[in-house]
This record gives sequence, C-alpha cells and structure tokens, in this order.
Amino acid sequence: MTLNLSASDDGMALAARIARREISVREAVDGAIAEIERQNPRLNAVVAERFEQAQAEASRMDRAVPEDPGPLWGVPFLIKDVNLYSAALPTRFASRFFATAKPKGDSTIVRRWQQGGLVILGTTNTPEFAGDFTTEPHAYGPCRNPWNPDLTVGGSSGGAAAAVASGMVRLAHGTDLGGSIRIPAACCGVFGFKPSVGLNPLGPWAEEIAGGLDSDHVLTRSVRDSAAALDLTAGPDAGTRVGWTPPNKGYLAALSDDLRPLRIGVTVSDPFGRSAAPSQADAVWRVAAILQKMGHRIDSYSYPAAAQTGAWFDALWTVDLLHLVSERAQELGRDPEPDELEPMTWAFLKTAQSLSALDHLRARQQMVAAAQALGQSMAELDLVLTPALAEDPPRLGTLTFEANGSDLDQWAERGYGFAPFATPANLAGQPSAALPVALTPEGLPVAIQVTGRPGADALVLRAAQAIEAAVQAGE
Repeated sequence: MTLNLSASDDGMALAARIARREISVREAVDGAIAEIERQNPRLNAVVAERFEQAQAEASRMDRAVPEDPGPLWGVPFLIKDVNLYSAALPTRFASRFFATAKPKGDSTIVRRWQQGGLVILGTTNTPEFAGDFTTEPHAYGPCRNPWNPDLTVGGSSGGAAAAVASGMVRLAHGTDLGGSIRIPAACCGVFGFKPSVGLNPLGPWAEEIAGGLDSDHVLTRSVRDSAAALDLTAGPDAGTRVGWTPPNKGYLAALSDDLRPLRIGVTVSDPFGRSAAPSQADAVWRVAAILQKMGHRIDSYSYPAAAQTGAWFDALWTVDLLHLVSERAQELGRDPEPDELEPMTWAFLKTAQSLSALDHLRARQQMVAAAQALGQSMAELDLVLTPALAEDPPRLGTLTFEANGSDLDQWAERGYGFAPFATPANLAGQPSAALPVALTPEGLPVAIQVTGRPGADALVLRAAQAIEAAVQAGE
C-alpha cells in the first residue's frame, strides 16, 4: 500500500465521473459493495449493511441526475455505529445490549449527507460506546488494519478508517471526543479532520455529546473531500443554542485561497512532557521544515499544564454512557445482563454512578480551564504542529481493557501513552487534522497533527492541503 493522498482516487473524483456520465451512481454503489464483500471478511470494518436499499436509491438517482450535482453527489458512504441516528439503519453502539435496537430516524447531519447525494451503504465497526483507543468490540470482533492485519486501526472510528484506507469507500463518518477521528486516521494512513465543536450539528436528539468534547465529521482520502463534506453539513441545527456559522463561500472554495505567512508552534512532546517515538517526531520536523521553506514562521511550543487530563476527563463522557444504558433499559423494561455490556463499560458505569452533580460540574470547569489555557498558549500562534500519535500502531490485543489488567488507570495510562496529542483539541473545541506524511521502515503510515484556534477550520484545512501537496510532490 501507499499513502492515500491522491485526489485522483477520492470522492470528488468519483463524483466528477458520475457528473460527466462516465459512470452511473448504481455502478459506483455496486463497485463499493463489491469491495466491501471482497475485503470485509478480512478487515471487519463494516458491521451492518443495506446494500439492496442503496442500490435502489442509486438507480433512482440515475434517473434524476441534477443539472449541477454537488461535489460528492452519488458517492457511497458509511455511518459509524454510534452518536448519530438514521432512518435506514439502527445505531447499536457496538453493544450487545443494543443488538435489537430499531432505526430512530435521521439525525440532522445524516439528512444533510443524504441531501448532498451521499449514498449510505451501512455502518462501521467501533469499540463499545466508542470508548476505547482500539476497535476490538466484543459484539463485532476486532477491526483489522489494512496495512498490517495484526495491528490496531485505532479507536474509536476504526471501522471507518479501515474502510476508507482499503478503498471500500472514499469517505466515512467518524466521531471525535478524544481523538476518535484523528487516531484511526493516523493508524490507517488517511485524512481525519475534527471540526470546531458545534460546527457540525448533533441534533435533534443532542445539542452536545460528552460535555461538549465531541465533534462528528468524516475520514477521507484527501483534504478536499473533507472540505466538501463539511460544506454539506456545517452550520447550526434548527433550535440549537450553540454552533459556528460556516464562511459564506464554503470550505471547499476556501482551499483555493492563498495561504498567508503563518506563525506555527511545533512540539513533539505531549502535555505530560513525554516525547514521541522517533518515527513520529521525525515526521513533524520534516513537515516543519517544509512549512518553513514555504515562508511560514516556526516557533517552539509547549502544552500548558492544564491540558493534562485526569479522572475528571472521564466524568465528562461517562455520564452520557450512563444515560444511554439507562434509556435503553427503560425501553426494554429490564437492566442489562452481565454479558450484554463489556467489562470496561461496567467499570465506567460504576464510575459514572459514583459521580455527584458537583463532580460533573467541577469536571466541566476543569475543561473550561484547560480550554482557556490552551487558548492563551496559542495567543501568538496561528497553528500548532505535533505528531498525531506518540508511537506506531501497536498490535491488536495490547490496548484493550482486559489486556491492561481490567484496570481503568492502567488502561488509560497505556492508551494515552499511545495517543496523547489528540485530547487537547477536544478540551478547547479546536479544529484539528491528522494527515499522513510518511512511512516507517516497516511500511506503516506516519501522520502529523495540525490544530488551529476555535473557528479556524478553513485555515487548518488550507494548511493541511498545502502539506498534502508537498508530500505528493515528494518534498
């Protein structure tokens, strides 16, 4: 495999072929289905499908092609099995307790994807309730990395990353409350962008997820696909009290803007002062040199101490978990059986049940303090450049709760040791992108991370595209 950085093989390229009538939507959908059926038995990226319905939708679309179809019109797509809801497929949170869940209706962002012409083929693998650094749920089994099936795809949007990296689809939905788009993107050599919190809507069933940590978007094979997808979905939901308004001309058009000279902070040390492994650090310094050659100013950067997460971080999202399980229990008229939830989920539920309202408020206050400190640390900077991961993707079975003694502290230490650079952007609500830029001697992808101030999504995407172009050119 080679790095998935070619615009000739992305979603916009496929949509352009459909618009030129070189290929029909039905042919594009049939091709994606064939790839899923060929590769999924090995990778286990797709866990539910609606192939016949998608083929019927594609045939209807071919009979009514718009005069000016959008940049992703007719492109096959997959939804992650958490957070969002669809009238076409149930959301099961990779949990046996939700095995018989029924479709709930379309979330706003799902409706916007469909209005933009994306064709939903199924749902992707994820750890139970998206709660792990690796995608190895008991309900579905492990998702395997297309680069090396013995390695993790990361978590929690691991199925999406594997599907995009392997070419099953060109883009797929991901969620990110602590790196869950960017970590799998880095493991699988694709582009993963977490928008500013509130830019993509989460309604109508939620205004925020995980105390405001979460952003939903997509994983893609190019930066431009991510920008085009953001144009489909960005903007406040009806009735929301929060949210960013996208630029009038949109994010895809903004990629054509000249990139003014930027001041970019660079570090290869995480918020705890631990340095990334050589392969990850070398990639950062290589990209920093490229950016400096482009005329940007490179400065040393250090994370503020407030960006160090602790037990308070889990208090922000485990309450959501408790709510989901309680709501499901009420729906079924019974509590979950011991084997219907994973041991780690039971441990997090115990933690959530022990929290008081004051504990949860204090956690939110610590998130605010972290966001303030991170904002101050970037007061004179436009962007921060870091590794996406602290180490190369480890083997399957090494990041799980059970592999770490079924101890939450030990599990967290191992997981955040593997991927410590992602969470600060969630705490501060910042736009942040993971972009593959190199290969290790073993042939595994290495990614860097570019993070901007809240609301600077267009700038992060534009900078990522400049890096993408330099990597493609072999600089």
